[in-house]
Amino acid sequence: MQMRRLHERISEIPAFDESILEPEGEEVVRAVFTMPLQEFKFGEYCRKQGLATYIPVRRAWKIHNVRRNGKSYSYSKEVLRPLFASYVFVKVPLPEMSGLYSTNMINRILPVNDLRRFIDEIRIVRKVEVLGFSQELELNSEIAVGEHFTIQSGIWEGVNGWLSRKDGVFKWTVQIEIANQYVTTTIDPTQFKMTRFEG
Repeated sequence: MQMRRLHERISEIPAFDESILEPEGEEVVRAVFTMPLQEFKFGEYCRKQGLATYIPVRRAWKIHNVRRNGKSYSYSKEVLRPLFASYVFVKVPLPEMSGLYSTNMINRILPVNDLRRFIDEIRIVRKVEVLGFSQELELNSEIAVGEHFTIQSGIWEGVNGWLSRKDGVFKWTVQIEIANQYVTTTIDPTQFKMTRFEG
C-alpha cells in the first residue's frame, strides 16, 4: 500500500535577543557547554533568571510513520536543532557565573580572552543561522584540507574558509572560530571578495 507523505515546514527565523551583544558593568558573555540534549532546557532556565541567552539553531526533518484505520502514511515535520551541539551563549554578571553550575545541566563554561572579538563572532554565528533558513547548512566536525581564504564582503564577511570540490560543485567550508566548530554550505565564490588567509 502506498504511503502518503505530508510535510510541515518552519519558515520563521527564531527571535534574537540583541542585548546579549551589549554587556554592561560586570556582565560578561560566555559559551556554556551543556550536558547532552540540555541546550533548550538550560536556555529556558536562564531566561527565567532574567539572563539573555542565544542558542543558534538549524532546521532538521523528523519523520513519523503512522498506521491508522488500516492505512499507512508518514509525515515529516521540520524541527529546530542546535547548530552547535551542547552550546548556549549566555550574558551573565561575572559574580553570578559560577552559580550556573548549580543547575546540573552544564559541563563547563568556556573561557574568553577577548570579549569584543567573541561578541563579533556571535554576530557571525547569527548571520550563518539566518542564512540557514534560505539554504542548507551541514554541520561538520572535520573539514577538507585545501586553500584557506578570508571572505571580505557580503554576509560571510570576516569568515575564514577552505574551498573544496565535491560532486563537481565548488563548496566553501566556512569555519566559525568558536570552540573549533564548523559549518559547510555551498556558495558562488564569484559573488564574494576573497583574499588568501595570512594567519
